[in-house]
Amino acid sequence: MRGSFLTPGRLVMMGYLLLSLNFPTYPQAHSGISLSGKVSLPNSDPATQIQVYILGTSGFSASTNTDDVGNFRFDGVPRSVYALTVTIPKEMHYRADPLSVDTTKEGAIFVANIFLRNPVGASIEKEKTAQVISTREASQNIPKDARKALDKAQKYREQKKYGAALDELNKAIGIYPDYFQAFTEKGTVQVQSGHAQEALPDFSKAIQIFPDYEPALSGAGYCLLSLGKYQQSIDLLEKAVHVDSTHTQNLLFLGIANLALSHWEKAQEALEQALRLDQAGVVSAHMYLANALAAQHLYSRAAEELHTYLQLNPGAPNADRLRSKEQFWRTQIAQGR
Repeated sequence: MRGSFLTPGRLVMMGYLLLSLNFPTYPQAHSGISLSGKVSLPNSDPATQIQVYILGTSGFSASTNTDDVGNFRFDGVPRSVYALTVTIPKEMHYRADPLSVDTTKEGAIFVANIFLRNPVGASIEKEKTAQVISTREASQNIPKDARKALDKAQKYREQKKYGAALDELNKAIGIYPDYFQAFTEKGTVQVQSGHAQEALPDFSKAIQIFPDYEPALSGAGYCLLSLGKYQQSIDLLEKAVHVDSTHTQNLLFLGIANLALSHWEKAQEALEQALRLDQAGVVSAHMYLANALAAQHLYSRAAEELHTYLQLNPGAPNADRLRSKEQFWRTQIAQGR
């Protein structure tokens, strides 16, 4: 059974909120900051009992569920740049656009609204993913009890019973120590339960067993990105893209990691490739691409990318700041810069 990480073909799809472009680090200082918002369905109805998880560049993390009207709230969080993850039950068949919230600015209350969308081509991607089985996987002689434990773990994860899922995965690994799919699934459970740092050793173990296993490379790359280890993240995400160049989230993360290290052209290349593959699935790539282009003084293209992002995501919590940036770039163009 092929594992996977944060792709449309997973039984549980996740929406990501990504770190800011400059990826600054801020001290952990509790100052009564509140981060709240609402999760909405495509028809604008509230999405109830959806798990929302926050991870800050300061290392602070927390999770909560939306209430009966789709609202969520985190109180007493440190000022930081936060990535939010939404865990979407498989029966809902939705996805969420990337988003980020910077609480380092003045103010005590910050709002981030999350909008779920119908996936584009998800059924096609799911069918495609299910058919991709490597020779290494096909040649495995996995004991029946280990397979059964992995299957049970995946069902527990779908039910958000993360402790039970980890118990089953540890059982599967105990029976079959080279079960790289089980290590990858264990890492995925850790990420979905809000423990990205703890997930890294599991993804790393899967890679040690099977160096070209794309789901593990992808998972480890994401964890390293969230921890601010950008070059290590790039190394793994490049391998993941080499194995399978069709996973747009890997390309998006690769672009962001390169931006963090001021690798403007490499960031541009990865983000443009992601948008060519699935523009609707990585709307935020327009925003990151705009910054990569502006850093190269390509202000006309940068302004157009940012304008496209704002058209596709008018409810972005940082929309006013981005409109100001777009206007600044257009001013640069008018001045012939």
